[in-house]
Amino acid sequence: MFDFIGRFFSRLWRISNSWRIPPFEQATAGVRVGSRLGGCLMFVFLLLCIVGVVLAIAGAIFGFTFDDVDRWLDGFGPALDFIGTVLIQKVLMAIVLFVCIALAGALVFSRSAPDTPGWGKTILILLVCLAVGYCSTVNMLAPLDVRAG
Repeated sequence: MFDFIGRFFSRLWRISNSWRIPPFEQATAGVRVGSRLGGCLMFVFLLLCIVGVVLAIAGAIFGFTFDDVDRWLDGFGPALDFIGTVLIQKVLMAIVLFVCIALAGALVFSRSAPDTPGWGKTILILLVCLAVGYCSTVNMLAPLDVRAG
């Protein structure tokens, strides 16, 4: 049903990689013409240009200006920032912690499997799980950064 979205991105990617020209000289200092990074920057530039054109056409049809959209985004800015912070700091860190616990548990409790790594690799993997799990727990339990202003 939504195959056209994939085809659109695929064609846009092919077009941008056939050009491979960095779109802005000042912002992309050090990016060579013809490099893969130049093609990726061109892809982002073309994608944002198409989004801008669609928004401009929608604004002309429905009668709103860029100032209206700017005021609307300014009004919802703090709420969107809070939602993004909660999603990253709480939900994503909880998922990372769950994956660390599941990986460590599976590694410890499946020692009888024939393809289990040796004890040296097991201890190293458990230490990495402990470090990543500790960092995600500290980040998840930290209070949200509430900025005044």
